[in-house]
Amino acid sequence: MTLEFLDKMNDDELMQVRTRADELLRKHDAERKAKAVADAKAITEKAQADARALLASVGLSPKAVRPKHKRVRSGKHGGGDGAKAAKRAG
Repeated sequence: MTLEFLDKMNDDELMQVRTRADELLRKHDAERKAKAVADAKAITEKAQADARALLASVGLSPKAVRPKHKRVRSGKHGGGDGAKAAKRAG
C-alpha cells in the first residue's frame, strides 16, 4: 500500500484501514508478549535444571539448601514504635 493509494481513498475507506491496522497492532503486541513469557519460562526452567545439576554434582538436593524456617518479623514495617511509645506513656 503506497501513500498515493491512501491519498485516493475516501474517509470511510481510510477509517476501515485504520481499524484493521489497530487490530493487527494489538495482535502483534499479544504475540510478542506471549513469546516473551514463553522465553522467560524457558530461561527459568533451564536455570533451575542447571542449579539442580550443580547441586547433584556435589551430592546435594535442592531441599538440602532450602531455609528451614521463614524469617519472622516483629512489629510494624519501617521501624516505627508507635504502639510501644503509647504503652510507655499510658
